[in-house]
Amino acid sequence: MADTMRSLLWHAGPMLGAEILGRLGGTVDNTRQHHHDHMPPALLEHALRRGDADGVLGTHQRFEAGGPPGDVDALLRLLEHDSPQVNELLFRRAPWPALRQAVISQRRFSPTTDPEVADTPLPLSASLRESILAQGSRGDLQAALSAADPELVFWALISGVAGGPHGGRPARIRACTTLAKAGRWAQLRRVLEVAPVDIPQDAPPQLADELRGAQAHNEVNRYLEEAYGAAALCKRLRAARRTAQGRAAVRSVLEPPWPKLAGWHSAEPLPWGAAVALLEHPRCPAYLRGALLETHPRAVQSVARPGHEVLTVCHTLGEDQLTKQVLLHGIESGTIGATDLVTEVGPARMALTALVHGSLHAVATQAAATGLVRTLLHARLARSPDAWRELYTALPDFDGTATQLIAGLPAASASPAKDPGHDGTTASPVSAGLPHLGRQSAWAYTVLMDIAGPEHTAEAVAFLGDVDLAALAGSRELPQALADHVLAHGGPVSRRVLAQNPAVRVDLLEQLVLGGDQAVASAAYRNPRCPQPLRQYILSADVIDADLRADLFAEEDATELWPLIASPDVTLLRHVVFASEGELGRAARLRAAHRIAELHGDEALAGLPDEPEITTADPLPALRKTLAGYDEKWLDRLQHTRYLPDRRGAEGLPGALADPGLDWQAVIAATRRGAISDHVHNALSERPDYPLELASLRRTTRKPPTSGARVHCRDIARHRSLVTEIIGPGPGGGPCGSGVDDAGTTLAVSADTDHNRPTREPTQQPPQELADGPIQWLEPHHALDTGALTVQEFVATGDAASVIETSGDNLPVARAVARMLHDGLGESVDAWVVLARLVRQRTPATLSELVTTARAAA
Repeated sequence: MADTMRSLLWHAGPMLGAEILGRLGGTVDNTRQHHHDHMPPALLEHALRRGDADGVLGTHQRFEAGGPPGDVDALLRLLEHDSPQVNELLFRRAPWPALRQAVISQRRFSPTTDPEVADTPLPLSASLRESILAQGSRGDLQAALSAADPELVFWALISGVAGGPHGGRPARIRACTTLAKAGRWAQLRRVLEVAPVDIPQDAPPQLADELRGAQAHNEVNRYLEEAYGAAALCKRLRAARRTAQGRAAVRSVLEPPWPKLAGWHSAEPLPWGAAVALLEHPRCPAYLRGALLETHPRAVQSVARPGHEVLTVCHTLGEDQLTKQVLLHGIESGTIGATDLVTEVGPARMALTALVHGSLHAVATQAAATGLVRTLLHARLARSPDAWRELYTALPDFDGTATQLIAGLPAASASPAKDPGHDGTTASPVSAGLPHLGRQSAWAYTVLMDIAGPEHTAEAVAFLGDVDLAALAGSRELPQALADHVLAHGGPVSRRVLAQNPAVRVDLLEQLVLGGDQAVASAAYRNPRCPQPLRQYILSADVIDADLRADLFAEEDATELWPLIASPDVTLLRHVVFASEGELGRAARLRAAHRIAELHGDEALAGLPDEPEITTADPLPALRKTLAGYDEKWLDRLQHTRYLPDRRGAEGLPGALADPGLDWQAVIAATRRGAISDHVHNALSERPDYPLELASLRRTTRKPPTSGARVHCRDIARHRSLVTEIIGPGPGGGPCGSGVDDAGTTLAVSADTDHNRPTREPTQQPPQELADGPIQWLEPHHALDTGALTVQEFVATGDAASVIETSGDNLPVARAVARMLHDGLGESVDAWVVLARLVRQRTPATLSELVTTARAAA
């Protein structure tokens, strides 16, 4: 349940999420098993507001020996609570010497207007003080040299420790001045007798006299100012030619003297290493940041929390990739909010693509910004019939904000910001008067189409030719309505681009291939979502182009070689024989050799590796006998295996899994008898040729008797038709999607059939399941990754708690969930709290139903 709440907090954002946690009471489990980068910022914000140092240090900080001190801003905010208990935790668990020295020196950090309070030392935790006095470690005693308590200072001095990382050699001299100021002359004399202080050789003679109290501390104070003053930091920074040197200098102080650093930089620019280290500090002020970037503009990618002025520097560099990187970092760090992204950031194409790019840290801001864009876009479409054409034409060269673009306003700048790959003058060769969009502009246009909704797809592409449509079909985060339009109305170029887009819905690939275009079929084969039966059909029909054929000859991966056995091309078959190595590859070698002998005769086997079945006088019967023996052997191993052995061996289950010609009909028959264990079935389901009939049978046998549906996504990951059967008809009464194996069929290829079309083998299918309630998609990443289950279907039909939990590990799902939550709940804390309580209770409902309930209850 903690995972579900953490995922929900990603969608709320840091501030709203902290409000929700404050209203819910209690805490979310912050165990160390979760990496600090994968924890929602709302947990950190909530912990900081409560002064929960244990929650901050236990989850959100990453400390390494000699490395950066974690989130500096979070540590400084904890110090500002001025709590002895918080400071004790910081001292014990944050190995940052400057922080430990600040704690032990009893400094106050919370802003106050009362001078008496500001000058009063913050009480030190009694348990911390007693711990240092009783059993202080070497590091604790080094820090105690900076203490305000003279007893701690005396104990540290008398122990003889040097300052080390807590102030270096001058730390003992500074500690002596603390005893002198407290009037502890007897203790000071005892220290000088028992544990003498190391006086620098170049120090004036009166320095030792001043330490003994014979003179005023004039030379001592000058020496300490040179060692610890602002000038000392400036000297180190000026010598920092490398970034590591600059970081070490900045890490030596709790917070740099920003105004003085700005003055020194103005007088003489600081070097690169110092500039990067200062820009990485989250509290670097805007005036110094701007001055440093004016001298070192390439350091923009080092800014901890980039804002608009940093993006301006990026624009002057003219590098879209760098600008996009800094923009995403600004969104994720919270310095660029939803309104800023829509109304302040340009060029518009970059702001629009930033809505669907980046990490989980950005999804809350992206969802809120998407709502603003949708409102503007619908208003523009309602008042302008040619809005889509105008947006398409303006996108490549428009350097204004998304608001200006959508509203049809002129950009503030007179110089165009051209999209890489577009020269600003070239018109589309098909659609007269239209520019040819670069990749980012095309991506931005598809983002607008997706935000507007599928009902606007036809009018958004009605004026585009095939080449123009191809630029859109290759976009990331491909809208499904656009893919359907390209399939129905696109030309050869756009269909080819669609076929190679990894975001295409898997059931569209077969329809693209059956169009008969060689280039489209080859592009579909290369698509990582292309199912193995379709790849077998493409090769068996011999509809691949020369480039794909060359790539296949270079293929060495064992599983990627399996489809080649369906090809009638003897050269491809021979490549399978030579590329399948080792004992695990023996079955593939023999099956490819058997195919060669069947199609091209025994003489075609000449020159193949020396396998007994190949070199015999009559190879075809020998190959058939050996392969039949494999079929019997693998079936026996599958039925008698109750655990998963080491897959590196060639016998037993590993050998069966490595055989591309596994007898699936025999496996299905054994499954009906209940002779194969679940562990073995899970291993079989990972094969790319896992058949529909077996997947359907497994789903039927594992169907729960309770209401609602529990779907094991391992079983359906390779078969789109099973998903459409489960979720029922879509809009208009038709199936939600048709797949490679729809209508209860599966593509199959054999050596004895006409390969001009895929053959169909009927399979037994259960009646369509109408789930009573939300669907429990178990291990949904299996089906989401293969494209058998789309993000929209998963969010619409899945159980709300499991959908939210999955969104914490799947970015497309996270963006869809965040949009739904922000569109339905907005910034209403009451509604979010109601939703959080419903999710905590695992209320059996879809996410949209819970959102509606939460909005009504609030």
